Amino acid sequence: MIRSLLAGVAFCAMSSPLAAQQGESAMVEIPAGTFVMGADDTMSRDWFNEKPAHRVTISRAFKIAAHEVTIEEWRRFRPDTPVTTDHAPYVAGISWDDATAYAAWLSKLTGKTYRLPTEAEWEYVARLAKKEPARYAAIKGLGDGPTEWTADLFAPYPLAPQTDPTGAASGQLRVVRGGRMGFNPGRAKSDVQIEIDYARPEARLAFPPSFAPYKGAEGAGGFHAIGLRLVEGPAPATAPLVVTPPLNAMGVRQDLATAAMGPDPKKPYFRRRAYLPSPPDFTGGVTIDKTGWDAWYRNHHHSPALTVMPNGDVLIAIYSSYREYEAGTMIIGTRLRHGSDQWDPPSPFVDIVGVNEHAPLLMRDGNLARFFWGTPYSGGVEWGPKGFPFQQMTTADNGATWSPISYAKVVGKVGAHNRQPINSAFRDKSGRLLLSSDGGTDPNDKNYNDGQSLLWASDDDGKTWYDTGGRSFGRHTVFVEAKDGRILGFGGKGTHIDDMMPLSTSTDGGKTYTKSKLPFSSLGSAQRPTILRLQSGRLMMIGDYVRTKPLAKPVPERGSYVAISSDEGATWKFKPLPGTGRSEKPSRAEEMEGGTLGYSGAAQGPDGVIHVVTSVSKPSAALAFNEAWIDAPASMPDNAVLELNDVTAVSGVTTHEERYPDGKLRGSWSAGRGSNGAIVFDGPQRWLYPDGRPQWEVRYKLGRKIGLEKEYDAEGRLISQREHQPDGRFVWTRWWSNGKLRSVSGWNGVMADGRARTWSADGKLLSDVTFVNGVLPGHEFKSGGTPPENTQ
Repeated sequence: MIRSLLAGVAFCAMSSPLAAQQGESAMVEIPAGTFVMGADDTMSRDWFNEKPAHRVTISRAFKIAAHEVTIEEWRRFRPDTPVTTDHAPYVAGISWDDATAYAAWLSKLTGKTYRLPTEAEWEYVARLAKKEPARYAAIKGLGDGPTEWTADLFAPYPLAPQTDPTGAASGQLRVVRGGRMGFNPGRAKSDVQIEIDYARPEARLAFPPSFAPYKGAEGAGGFHAIGLRLVEGPAPATAPLVVTPPLNAMGVRQDLATAAMGPDPKKPYFRRRAYLPSPPDFTGGVTIDKTGWDAWYRNHHHSPALTVMPNGDVLIAIYSSYREYEAGTMIIGTRLRHGSDQWDPPSPFVDIVGVNEHAPLLMRDGNLARFFWGTPYSGGVEWGPKGFPFQQMTTADNGATWSPISYAKVVGKVGAHNRQPINSAFRDKSGRLLLSSDGGTDPNDKNYNDGQSLLWASDDDGKTWYDTGGRSFGRHTVFVEAKDGRILGFGGKGTHIDDMMPLSTSTDGGKTYTKSKLPFSSLGSAQRPTILRLQSGRLMMIGDYVRTKPLAKPVPERGSYVAISSDEGATWKFKPLPGTGRSEKPSRAEEMEGGTLGYSGAAQGPDGVIHVVTSVSKPSAALAFNEAWIDAPASMPDNAVLELNDVTAVSGVTTHEERYPDGKLRGSWSAGRGSNGAIVFDGPQRWLYPDGRPQWEVRYKLGRKIGLEKEYDAEGRLISQREHQPDGRFVWTRWWSNGKLRSVSGWNGVMADGRARTWSADGKLLSDVTFVNGVLPGHEFKSGGTPPENTQ
């Protein structure tokens, strides 16, 4: 409830004709008061970014502009920057950086202090206006004008009451308030899901501060719906909240000395590991909640990206959703640490709040790793050349930290494209970066062609990009450069030549392509192959033998294949690929008998091991093998055999340390040489925050976790613990930040198995159920739609 309203509303006249001419808007005085910020527990799990509801005090009155800054006012500050005019007379399409620069400019001009409102101030005003609309009628556009930048860095809310909060101390996103960010008219409403009403006072959005159109590249995107409203007066002095990193960024080793230590390259090596637990994979929202996962995890995980970091760690990024095109998707990440035989549990990776995160792609680029992804709808801009084709960020420390998110600055002529990267990114012989992406535009466009892909290119290490001009003969085409400089594009979803996969060949750097037939089966829905240049110089192709919704020509093989070419694709040697799972869709179980890769990705590590990620198959599996296995005689062992740890002993175990730049201990770990020749963790690991507080603790035996694994937040509080048993079972316990139990659940490997209980932050028991092999009886998940329980 909002209190302290007796002060009423006072209007502050513009200070002078000069100020009025320069854009100083009428201000409305807002009284101090206390309110409940965020959404309460009656709202569905889709409101997770607004929870928990918590008490906030605004300790002093402040003045806020009666309306957003107008285009005319903005033009006096920046007369030549491209802006969005859809919300005239108010300006939109400006970056957070420019919005704060405008406030500083106006402050210097007028001698007064202007700034962006804090997120709490904005919600407080919006709640006041909703509660007493007549009293606050002077304040316009809080939910129906442009959305508005606030001052705060985005982070999850705390449980504890706050006074004059100022957001997070670090992060990639600035909070945006005041309305929905976009709807994709090129998709059926049954496909596009806007789960919550973003015009509500408590609704949160968040975008990178650089989000805006680029001058000189107006045809390449960024004309979004975000504007600004000013507050007059000094900013609150409250310290921002410290941020706890996700597990995929904790304890990341920077030592590169062991990266090339892998299984004996002369002996065939093959391992299969499930990389996603169930729940959340293949379950429903309420079922996910009952095991203790946060509400941003959903049941559908698709379009994975994979790369091997310089330290040998393997990182998978994959989006978590109910359906593909919805605002609440999040890209989550999981790490296979070099020395471990188990993938870490998934944790948040990237989430531009309120948009459709889509099509992640990871690329190793020397000592860097690059991450690209698309947002098929966001910010009031939709498919086609009006939207940014992709976003990007880089890491120089193996994924412990990432650069600020930047949007692709595209120069030159831009052809039809969809904002969906594929899985191919590489440098060609000239050193330019090439990135694959779907071609085409809005399906309602009569010129739309679903069967195309393109390559974006950069000659300046990703600072600017251009459309190479050509289009391949297939959507989801995967690309590689031949040794003679040709670009080879393999396949495409839904396209074929006599039922076989098309090859698109370019001899002019992607400007034009010629078409020919490959010896691979064409692929359809929920299938994406991978082409990779191996360290031996050979080409490796992986895909499914059978196309979903098969064509007329029968295919005798079932399952998936790996194919090798030593002559740049002129001839291929095939081998069945074991370890894949059954299609997630029951309707495809028979036609895909033998397993499916689904959407795949692959990378080869410094140790020679080739890592392959699969999706839309049950379970979601990651495969690891070397070139000696590819060349060995074919065999199809049972998946259970492929999942066995092949390390029986570890020798030469030593303890290693890493330190922060100031000399303080960052972490320590124990590892040695495994009986298979690879580096293997054996013994304790302990990682610390810069202030010396514990961050992550775990013990390994023969590369597998044993005993207590603990995660701590940045304040030093224990928030998660897994008690690992030798047989692979463990009990997972979580705590709220106030120290009360949050959840306790039993697990057998990646499957919830046994009793699971959850509690509210005030200690109330919310659920007490029993899982059996990843399934909550009575809540069995059937793929192909949004489970009804997601909205309960």
